[in-house]
Amino acid sequence: MKYYFYIGVSLLTIISGCVGPPDYADGLLENNPAIVNGSDYFSLSLLGDKYTGNNDWDLLLNLTEADKILITMIVKELSASPSDSSFLYLINEQSDTVYSAGLFSEVIVVNELEISEFGVPKTVILNCNNLSGRLEYQIIKTQ
Repeated sequence: MKYYFYIGVSLLTIISGCVGPPDYADGLLENNPAIVNGSDYFSLSLLGDKYTGNNDWDLLLNLTEADKILITMIVKELSASPSDSSFLYLINEQSDTVYSAGLFSEVIVVNELEISEFGVPKTVILNCNNLSGRLEYQIIKTQ
């Protein structure tokens, strides 16, 4: 009898220690951008399935005129249709566009920008109309 008690307690402990599936609230589900916004790194990940939305994020990057940033963008598994018109913009403190990209084809882009030439980036804007595919966009402080 004592043996069954220990088995029951063990099973109860194992079952109560299990957790349900995670509640994905950012980017791991379709049409939900995942953002990491820090003092030296910004990341945007999106798995779009006919995603339509206008989003903007104020950057928390700690940058000076002497710094450089590395921008990488990967667009994969794109399934474009004639009604698609999706764009990504990087705007500086003077509201000038520092970087813009149309999300119309699969690409891998890497750019290094000097802050002294373009100004301190302030905002990332993502305007999507019917975007189906994967987008990975990062801004990394390199100096």
